[in-house]
Amino acid sequence: MNPRFRKAIIDDVAAANIDDKLQSSLLELFEYAMKSVAPTLVREARFDTTDFATSRQRGCEGFAMLISRARADSSDFWFGALQRGDQRLDVVGHLE
Repeated sequence: MNPRFRKAIIDDVAAANIDDKLQSSLLELFEYAMKSVAPTLVREARFDTTDFATSRQRGCEGFAMLISRARADSSDFWFGALQRGDQRLDVVGHLE
């Protein structure tokens, strides 16, 4: 990960059929993915949360995750969508 990005900021979250514990775990995976992809030229990335080493312990296996980069006011923002069946989490974040 790029040491330039030390802190992930979650700007907005919308959840459907997700409890607080699961939401917290999914947000941590989103932050990790955002920090990992940010130093690259990638504008969009897809993951399966099962590929993350800690997803089973956190109870968040099997979510499809899409993250995409958007630029506004010379800053990068990241949009994330995580879905498993009728469970969905939409996230907006940025890195400082």
